[in-house]
Amino acid sequence: MFGTIHIIVHYEPGLSVMRRPGPAQGGPADPSAARARAGSLMGPRRVAGPMPRARARGAGREEASTALLGPDSVIVGDAVATLRALPAGSVHLAITSPPYNVGIAYRGYDDARRHDEYLAWLKGTWVELHRVLVEGGRFALNVAPTSIKAFHPIHHDLSRDLRALGYIMRTEIIWYKQTMGRRTAWGSWKSPANPHIVPSWEYVLVFSKGSWRLEGDRGNIDISGPEFQLFSDGFWSIRPEQRRHGHPAPFPEPLIERLIKFYSYRGNVVLDMFGGTGTVAAVARANGRHFYHIDASAEYCAQALERVRRATPPPDAFIPVPERVTVGPEAAP
Repeated sequence: MFGTIHIIVHYEPGLSVMRRPGPAQGGPADPSAARARAGSLMGPRRVAGPMPRARARGAGREEASTALLGPDSVIVGDAVATLRALPAGSVHLAITSPPYNVGIAYRGYDDARRHDEYLAWLKGTWVELHRVLVEGGRFALNVAPTSIKAFHPIHHDLSRDLRALGYIMRTEIIWYKQTMGRRTAWGSWKSPANPHIVPSWEYVLVFSKGSWRLEGDRGNIDISGPEFQLFSDGFWSIRPEQRRHGHPAPFPEPLIERLIKFYSYRGNVVLDMFGGTGTVAAVARANGRHFYHIDASAEYCAQALERVRRATPPPDAFIPVPERVTVGPEAAP
């Protein structure tokens, strides 16, 4: 469909701008000229003239060469295929909650796979994520206990698989959701015959790539002393999100803000490859971090784009606003 383009893009994680090749590499010496050539760093990255593109179905979407995907992007596409299109060593913190495989009505995804098939699919995602993380980069994985009768210790399965792939397991956080007031499943009431424990919590499993330590500029630390003391206690009492934004299981913003401040520096890049309606991307931008938002649902991505646009970064942080949703690899039409 398109002609061949030869492009050189240098992205240095942790910087607030994209650095273009200088004259020795055939690129412009003036950063402002580079930004002009790159389309002001918004939406799909453009270098050496306009990028060939085709309008996709639906307003506000642009189909782009996925080899050019840079941060501050909202991307509709398959998680694994899109991760393959991201630069290696470009992400400092990934936060996600994959589909739980319990029949939840997500858009753009079948949430009722066989358990072994589900784990194999996620393992392919973890392989690609490991490639895009920087040395010392973190991965915060939210997962809930499964149903009572068809119980699978999914948090054990996932931590086993991630450690086998070379991730360092740092810790697990108990997210206490304070939901016992809605309890209806007691099992054998007031009897030891078959009583049920109903989970009022979820796990946040935290991993690192290669090193426990993430290097960064101390001037880009934005966590306060009281916050650090509070967040370092691994029992986080945070109520679930009440504003659903059309999604069955959105993150509460305070949970994401804690993870971002505790595990990353301002100017870092934060990724959610099952991004839903954009909580991680919006909170990342509001806290002076760059972001990648990926989801298979065009409807969710459209909502994510609007949430990101409404998020206001700190006055001294340059976090571009995406112009549109980018159509990534294997996106549904």
